Amino acid sequence: MWTWLGRGDPRVLGGATVALVLVILVIGRLRRFRRRRNRDGLRSVELWRHKPIAGAVLQWMALALLVAGAAGAALLWLLGFPSFPSAAAFGTTEVLELLKIALAVVAGLGGVVLLAVNMRKQRVAESEHLIAQAKDEREQAQSFNERFGTAAEQLAHDNAAVRLAGLYAMAGLADDWVANRQICVDVLCGYLRLPVRENDQPDAKVRESVLRVLRDRLNDNWRGSALELDLTGARFSNQTVLQLAPQRRLLLDHALFEDGVFTVGPMNAYAVSYTGATFRGSETRFEWGGIFTAAHFAGRLVFDTDRTWRRFRFIECVFAEATIVIKGEGERISLVTFEGCTFEGCLFDFKGVVDLGEGEGNFLISSSTLRDGKFDLRKGSVTGTVLWLIDSKLENMTFTVDSEAESRSAKSITLVNVTAVGTELPDSHVFHRDQT
Repeated sequence: MWTWLGRGDPRVLGGATVALVLVILVIGRLRRFRRRRNRDGLRSVELWRHKPIAGAVLQWMALALLVAGAAGAALLWLLGFPSFPSAAAFGTTEVLELLKIALAVVAGLGGVVLLAVNMRKQRVAESEHLIAQAKDEREQAQSFNERFGTAAEQLAHDNAAVRLAGLYAMAGLADDWVANRQICVDVLCGYLRLPVRENDQPDAKVRESVLRVLRDRLNDNWRGSALELDLTGARFSNQTVLQLAPQRRLLLDHALFEDGVFTVGPMNAYAVSYTGATFRGSETRFEWGGIFTAAHFAGRLVFDTDRTWRRFRFIECVFAEATIVIKGEGERISLVTFEGCTFEGCLFDFKGVVDLGEGEGNFLISSSTLRDGKFDLRKGSVTGTVLWLIDSKLENMTFTVDSEAESRSAKSITLVNVTAVGTELPDSHVFHRDQT
């Protein structure tokens, strides 16, 4: 049988050649996909791209020869390595055929050279594009950082007009800098958390503008952005803050609401936290629902049964000298509960309840203490329970009710396991269950 160079088993030599070609291809592929990162996290150009073009062409030529050799060895192996005829057996026709094969091989090698050059150009062009893109990103990031620093300095300026310019500069930056929009919003919220300058009308105007900018952009440019507004400990006298509607949370913990009329409960009310907040405005209206923990209330508090859509829950809150008004026709009332709360000198005004509808018993006070206050149950055109008191204590509470002639249909309070101290309970308006 024909042997390669007269030595060794041709099948072993052919298999070794194929294996060598496969190893070279695998190593080349691994080197191709290996990426290096520079300090900026950008992909760098591979080392082979810095070699002369001649080296790259020679590498591709060597690879082509190896592939051709492997293919030829495999073909001979499949044919059983037949014996070649002697040179004398070749005629003119055979010689011409061999010349055609030789020319085809040369043309193929030329094609390999052209392919190598074109691939080198393509990869160099890709690298240049990546470098240009990375440069643009660095320049843009630098521009954003410079704008951020300038806007932050303006917000810290003593002049209110400069601070107002800084506000709009920071908001404009948040429009453009999507990746760090939350940081810009945090800066604006941080401005609102700063101590309020007493009797400083220009500063008050800046704060109002901050709230308006946040409200408008949350409803427009920033809609869909998962933003969180942290206004912990801030002080407000403007309803705009309760019109903010971020996609994530609105933190109003330990915030102070004073001097104005506030409507509590934006539509995404359960994303709002009021822990430890203080409400002492002239009037506070409760509409869309919310949970209040350890909050403090004073002034006039209004629950309109025609406008209160969702549940309000008050946990361990303190109500001092507050007027709690419950009114309406009961068309849309939801459950309002007070758990573990303290009521000091509060007036519960039920005069405005025209019709309970399906809201009978939806106002519930449990495990609470009511002291030195009053229940006003007059205008008894409604029959039914307007308030449930459960496991609570009444101390020195008084009831204002209609006369017997006017109380044929009376509003009533249901007591369940309630302790009454210094309190006279009118039988016509109080329903007892297991009172102790």
